Amino acid sequence: MINSRRPGRRAAAVAAALAVSGTLLAAAAPAATADASSGAARLKPFTLTSPDFRDGGKLPSWTEFGGPGSEGAPCQGKNLAPQLDWRNAPAGTLGYALLVNDPDAPLAGGWHHWVLYDIPGDARRIDGHGTLQYTQGANSFDTNGMPEVVGWGGPCPPATGQPHHYVFTLYALATPSLPSAGLTYEEVTADIQPYVLGATSIIGTFRRP
Repeated sequence: MINSRRPGRRAAAVAAALAVSGTLLAAAAPAATADASSGAARLKPFTLTSPDFRDGGKLPSWTEFGGPGSEGAPCQGKNLAPQLDWRNAPAGTLGYALLVNDPDAPLAGGWHHWVLYDIPGDARRIDGHGTLQYTQGANSFDTNGMPEVVGWGGPCPPATGQPHHYVFTLYALATPSLPSAGLTYEEVTADIQPYVLGATSIIGTFRRP
């Protein structure tokens, strides 16, 4: 995204993005699986990780926005998504949806960098690195006049030196698919609401000096 909120509002913006997950999970089952070995049940949390960045750490430079559709933008990166891995999905998971949002962007609801769904229930990875998988929805680049940006639209914050936060949230669903292609972030959020079994998030940061 190309502009920034005031720095003092950054922590509140991240909390607001994570609150969306909490709202969807309010009536859902706990996002963990039970292991009854040794006669005691132990919870194994539904967890999202990446080999390309740590939770709360910097996104790689090659994730920056660039390539087709970036003409006129101040960022000229490789626009490659990071790899994502997960484990311990809730029982009954039939599919997944992934939403990536920058709540620091000065846009109501944030800037939506990736909308991905119809991920099979037996999947445990999104490859990233330029690979297009599953059903790609409409990100904020699409809805703001840059329709060539399919799939991941990388970070492009203003060159203020202030980091933006990119919240990757994976939803485990009790449905294998959603009704149509090309759904927006808001449409996916609404459509998955009856099916959410659990959610897990990881946050990456990116700044331009």
